[in-house]
Amino acid sequence: MTFLPVVERELRVAARRRASHLTRVAAASIGLGTTAWIMMVDTVSAQEAGANLFKILAVFLFIYAGLFGTQITADCMSEEKREGTLGLLFLTDLKGYDVVLGKLTATSLNSFYGMLAVVPVLAIPLLMGGVSNREMLRVVVALVNLLFFSLSIGIWASAVCRRESRAHGLSLCVALAILFAWPAETQLKRHPDPNPRLANLSSPAYGCVMAFDEVYKRNPPADFWINAAVTLFYSWVFLGLACWIAPRSWQDVAVEKSWLRRWRRASFNNSKRRTKLLELEPFLWRASRPEFKRAAVWLMLAVLALLWLWATGYTRGTWARNGFEPALDLSFLVCGGLMLKAWLAGESGRALGEDRRSGALELLLCAGLHPVEIVRGQLRALWRQFALPVGILLLANVFCLLIELRPMATLDRDDRIAIFWLHVILGVFLVLDCIALSWVGMWHGFVARKPNRSAILAMLRIVVMPGLLFFLLVFLVATKTKLEWVALLLFWCLLGVFTDVFAVLSREKLLVRFRKITSEGLVRGCPVELAPAPIATLAEVS
Repeated sequence: MTFLPVVERELRVAARRRASHLTRVAAASIGLGTTAWIMMVDTVSAQEAGANLFKILAVFLFIYAGLFGTQITADCMSEEKREGTLGLLFLTDLKGYDVVLGKLTATSLNSFYGMLAVVPVLAIPLLMGGVSNREMLRVVVALVNLLFFSLSIGIWASAVCRRESRAHGLSLCVALAILFAWPAETQLKRHPDPNPRLANLSSPAYGCVMAFDEVYKRNPPADFWINAAVTLFYSWVFLGLACWIAPRSWQDVAVEKSWLRRWRRASFNNSKRRTKLLELEPFLWRASRPEFKRAAVWLMLAVLALLWLWATGYTRGTWARNGFEPALDLSFLVCGGLMLKAWLAGESGRALGEDRRSGALELLLCAGLHPVEIVRGQLRALWRQFALPVGILLLANVFCLLIELRPMATLDRDDRIAIFWLHVILGVFLVLDCIALSWVGMWHGFVARKPNRSAILAMLRIVVMPGLLFFLLVFLVATKTKLEWVALLLFWCLLGVFTDVFAVLSREKLLVRFRKITSEGLVRGCPVELAPAPIATLAEVS
């Protein structure tokens, strides 16, 4: 038998796949475009411009490898388990490591090729004289090591979980905990540790910082290589666990052997609220999440609140002396809002997408339900799940603003007004973005093949792209003139309002094309209106 046959097959398939070549071209083009833009706006000397360019590109690659790398492999095996095809692989002579390494190769090859295509762009500052050869080598080693670490966590989460959302959430939480938990804990005490060497060595993020000459020369040189070895140890541990778990996790778990599952099913199915929801709106009954799913949102907010109280020193009795820091409050409010928006984007189109792919929406339309009723039921289900958490986050915003009034008395008038309007804008756009994400998420979840892809597209459209455009234009204008905070807030508001209003188009597309896409499906991932229509559709027959 061939050694690692699945890996060999995936490598042969990837060599003939067009996406493998397009990924490298796209990554190199983005890297060259970013390089050209930075060199165009940077007016310092060539050596300083090269050093700045190298740091910016390296930081972007570190973020991509550390956080987004976990999402690449997080659904490679859980998807097979949901479809029931993973067990077929283990009916052959394949071992756990054959399947795991094959899945790892299939899902991560394009990401590795894309990162490898940007490495020559990183060598441009080397030619400009702002970067040394050893610094370039350390950054590349840290990038490859960090990408392997995040991919291993993703495939471990995929082997553990069956649902796509749980795999993605578990991989991201575990990666963030290993990257930042212990180093952050050493600095959040009342007396921060001035030299948390052991905590830093255990974090893969420390290797990314140590790769630069400024930090590398101030610390023992062996620390970088020790940290690289620790990161590699993490990677092989998670990969080994995935190889051990995969052959043992593909079977369906018996309901009678899981008391937790029996309790969840009983508490969900026997609830009187379910009967009321069915009488009120049929699709609201279908799209409403179980009580333990809704409680997960509250658990997330509770953990965030505990971290906020810990960071401000409230639990240690120092609140009366130190007061609340506006920057810390705004940071936690922004983090809570982003987490809530990401959760909403993932849940908004999940029920519609699952029912469209399974054919259940066709049955509902044949049963007499109107598309408006289905969409309204999905919206009301989202309202039941997220309205109260959003309200709690708005009350926390008001509470932080009231608490900050006393410390703000010592600030200038312009600073007080800026902090006040920041709180107001955060609260307003939390509501507007949630409304926009509901419609955009429903549309993308309705037409996408995978629910997680729809959540990513919705977040990119409503949250990520406006933020990137804001910082890009601010950076371009700031290099030529000084900006006032009033202009920044006004530009932020106009950009956000335009993005949220533009999301109304998703509502129109969803309502107008709902019946046609449901009955005819998609052609090559595109809405069916772009393809020739069949002679007769199920909706017309009904």
